[in-house]
Amino acid sequence: MRSSRLWCILGLTTLVSASVMAADLRLITEENAPVNYRDPESGEIAGAAHLLVEEMLRRADVSATFELLPWQRGFRDASTTPNVCLYGMNRTPERETMFEWVGPLFHSGWGFFGYDQTIALSNLDDLGGHTVVSKVGDAVTIALMRDRPETRNITVEDDVAAIRLMRHGRGDLWLTGIVNARSNAELAGLPMPDMKLMWKRSVIYLGCGRGTKPEVLARMRAILPGLTDYRDRLAAEHWGDWTLEGKP
Repeated sequence: MRSSRLWCILGLTTLVSASVMAADLRLITEENAPVNYRDPESGEIAGAAHLLVEEMLRRADVSATFELLPWQRGFRDASTTPNVCLYGMNRTPERETMFEWVGPLFHSGWGFFGYDQTIALSNLDDLGGHTVVSKVGDAVTIALMRDRPETRNITVEDDVAAIRLMRHGRGDLWLTGIVNARSNAELAGLPMPDMKLMWKRSVIYLGCGRGTKPEVLARMRAILPGLTDYRDRLAAEHWGDWTLEGKP
């Protein structure tokens, strides 16, 4: 009996492994509501970018497995492995040659947020002696350190921790993506802070490891332009009064 059960388990494992191997792509995203997140009720991956990518794959007849992983692990896997893709990712100069890009998925922006009513920013020169809190390894953090390396910057694991740190007085400003700021404030159980400065516009893409199947990339790139109306509906549903141009 035990032998039969063992062979049954091994058989199921083999079937699952074969299913994963048969997929065209392995797709990875992170917890970053409302762009991508795990629905607390269903346990399934949800979010605007996830739904858009799902529809793109369906129309392009591309098969894929989906995973939600910590950002740095997902980034490592996608940047070093063919046919592994990370979605909901900002396309930046630092990342340009690391991936095969499919997009844009959405247009967004980066902003500085704060609770302190005495802080007013017109540009980065006004950061002065303020301490900025942001997510470690994120495109916004990398860009800030590239453009203003003298800035006092505290990095934490995610945006929920970042806004809580600011609320507790450890930082003066929170730097994050404008479309996910409100969701992270809600997840932290905190009021939405004021946007002190809309710093830069950003573009969200799907990035695949170098060496990904060219025919799969071509099919996805051909389908995406026909999804403009669907993309606009998803943006309106998931971040409401934040426009695609990145302004409130």
